[in-house]
Amino acid sequence: MTAAIPPGLLRERFVVLDCETTGFSPERGDRMVSLALVTVENGSVTDRWTSLVDPGRDTGPVHIHGITNARAATAPRFAELIPHILRRLDGAVLVAHNVGFDLRFLATELERSGTGDLPATALDTLRLARRFLPELANHRLTTCVAAFGIPHRAHRADSDAEVTAALLVELLRRAAADGHTDLSRLAAPAADVLREERRKRVRCDADTDGIAPAHRAAHLTIDGWQGGADGWHRALAVLTAEECPEAGRLWGWFGGMLCDETSVFGPPRPGPARDALLTGLRLQLAGGANREDVAHIVTHLATLDRGAAGPDHILGLFPGPAAAIAALPDCRSCWSCDALGLCDTGSPGGALVSYHGAATPGADALAAHLPLLADAGDLAALGRGARYAGQAFERLGRVEDAVRLWQWALERGARDTVVFNRLSMHYERRLGDHAAALALCERALAERRGSGARSAWEAIARRAERCRRRLPDAVTG
Repeated sequence: MTAAIPPGLLRERFVVLDCETTGFSPERGDRMVSLALVTVENGSVTDRWTSLVDPGRDTGPVHIHGITNARAATAPRFAELIPHILRRLDGAVLVAHNVGFDLRFLATELERSGTGDLPATALDTLRLARRFLPELANHRLTTCVAAFGIPHRAHRADSDAEVTAALLVELLRRAAADGHTDLSRLAAPAADVLREERRKRVRCDADTDGIAPAHRAAHLTIDGWQGGADGWHRALAVLTAEECPEAGRLWGWFGGMLCDETSVFGPPRPGPARDALLTGLRLQLAGGANREDVAHIVTHLATLDRGAAGPDHILGLFPGPAAAIAALPDCRSCWSCDALGLCDTGSPGGALVSYHGAATPGADALAAHLPLLADAGDLAALGRGARYAGQAFERLGRVEDAVRLWQWALERGARDTVVFNRLSMHYERRLGDHAAALALCERALAERRGSGARSAWEAIARRAERCRRRLPDAVTG
């Protein structure tokens, strides 16, 4: 099968990387939660390696990658995996689908650990697919591999790396048919790819024209991971004084790293971490941040509350910062935006609810915090918190407490599908009040946004239809 590919295209050893992450931006503190490396030599897979990674923080979109906080907590930290990774990458061409994304995460993790060099060359199968598969409607990995009949389980690092390796061989075959005999016009220096990717995401760096020498020197300190924690603190103070537009993001990044042990900054430093995170949050909010800008800061403040007697760091964001974050434009990409039209990205209320958890034994403590969320306008978190606390009340046999809480949350603007579902079920099944159940269902369906939470919406729609049949004279809107 590989005979048609010129030896010049196959003489390199390729290592395909795929990583699942807590979010999209290592520059804002997102981390790897799993990664996989698949080695391809002479057109065939010769090695496979994969591992979960403990990110030292919330794992992010579990509904996408399936990796819970509990699973990640038992995994090694990235620094422990470096020998396995560098041994495979040494002398290889790094390959990924949208290689800039994976390269940014790999480089940042290596920089945090203070060790290891990137491969010299990077090859992007996304770029090759756009070039050699122009007939496809889009060039997502799933679409590309489907065109070749390659089975795929999306958003799993091992599966994504495996199918990218198979796609690589097919694309090299297309490149050969187009006259390519080596990688000279297909690949690029990894350092150049990384530099370009990072520059797309910053508004000011050491290469920016017209900045003061001290401003430039501060960026160079941070870009070079120099000076330890004290050196970074001094550099960030300069950037703040110079009103650098990246100061808030970099303070947040610094604070997030101080939450963990790193070879660059040493053991965790909770007090300086808190101060840096709060400085970053203040600057971000003053500078017109978006929700993604503040999300990792809130996540790391929540990390400082893990194992503590109470969520003091998160509670410290109420009322002012929490209300300011709730007032930011929706991210339009999270599950809550899609299902409810209420954004949960960067939400201090969401972090507070997560501190208590879905199986909270402290339902009264969680319920007591919910007015803070309502007053801040953090309605997505209010709904989820009411759901968790109410269901905990139900498990304790305190059904009336659950009902009162759910009614109050809906009155304050919550739109949680489970709250609508449980409360309308209470009216339908326990009270036989089909008119009240129908009114709740119709209100819920009127609030529906997007296609998320389909099963919950379908259950509400079925209940509404049952109630209509039992109330032939009901107004159906």
